[in-house]
Amino acid sequence: MKYSVILFVDSSIIGGIESHIIALCNLLEQYNIKSSVLFYQDHNNIAFYNRLDNANIDYQFAGGCFLDLYKIIKELPSSSLLHTHGYKASILGKLACLMQNRRCISTYHAGEQGQGLVYLYNRLDKLLSYFSFNFAVSDILSKQIYKAELLENFISLNNKSKHSINIEREPINVGFVGRLSYEKAPDIFIETAKQFSSEYLNFHMFGDGPMASELDLTAITYHGQCEPEQIWPHLDVLVVCSRAEGLPMVVLEAMSNGVLVISAPVGQLVKIIEHLKNGLLMSDSSTDALVNQLNYLRSLSAEQKRNMLKNAKQLVEQRFSGKQQFEQLNKAYTASLPAFPPNS
Repeated sequence: MKYSVILFVDSSIIGGIESHIIALCNLLEQYNIKSSVLFYQDHNNIAFYNRLDNANIDYQFAGGCFLDLYKIIKELPSSSLLHTHGYKASILGKLACLMQNRRCISTYHAGEQGQGLVYLYNRLDKLLSYFSFNFAVSDILSKQIYKAELLENFISLNNKSKHSINIEREPINVGFVGRLSYEKAPDIFIETAKQFSSEYLNFHMFGDGPMASELDLTAITYHGQCEPEQIWPHLDVLVVCSRAEGLPMVVLEAMSNGVLVISAPVGQLVKIIEHLKNGLLMSDSSTDALVNQLNYLRSLSAEQKRNMLKNAKQLVEQRFSGKQQFEQLNKAYTASLPAFPPNS
């Protein structure tokens, strides 16, 4: 039976989940599978809506009401599958599908546990994983979820790299790209920037989030929330100093765009970044560890840097282009269809 996919999310910013959703819609389109995005409510996430519009991806809103969500799902043909992303959408989507005897597919992205209510929601979401077909973006996360299958992130490889790392001269442009929240550790990035002269390294921060007003931005150039094409041409190095992670989309995008990655040993990144082969690994998520790797980077030869960039790009092409991931997704979607559909 041919199917379509509804990607259900409750989104207020642009982050890894939002980038994943766009990549997933584009991947499904390559295989002539119709997909769309369903938001639980409208958080006025204009930047994300614009990206969906630019990619010709349809979307609608459930109005922030569980009853309305229930009705929307009830009106879907049996060949339409709900695939949730993020803990809130996952909880609500599972409950609505369970009440209608529908199969639900959920992808777990978050490597962090969260605090307060977020921690409780994450715990509830994992408990409800018994009622869905589950994917997780990292090995560590998959072990916390009922019968979760590892589904590594993927990106479109349509765009060619337009630049290479600045290997002949300094200053080198070093960037942080992501949500400004505690688990992403923008504070570590900024404290590191204070220890280097702009003669050697220039530090750039792209993104927004709850810590934006707390951070001392004087040592860096803060760009705010930007489109991908406004980020990668300006960076030579991407830093991921997170305290917790799954598999960040920005790492794959950086590798594909000829930007060297320096990463903390968190989440699935330890299975991807091989020190000195396709990037540099910090010893831990700390300022000292990041300072050490940036100094080490400056000591490397141009040939060593070129080889890391070449290996990183090859890895993305071989492992993260979406071909393997589609096979996993298609198997899960097909298995989730009803054996004897009442309607199509």
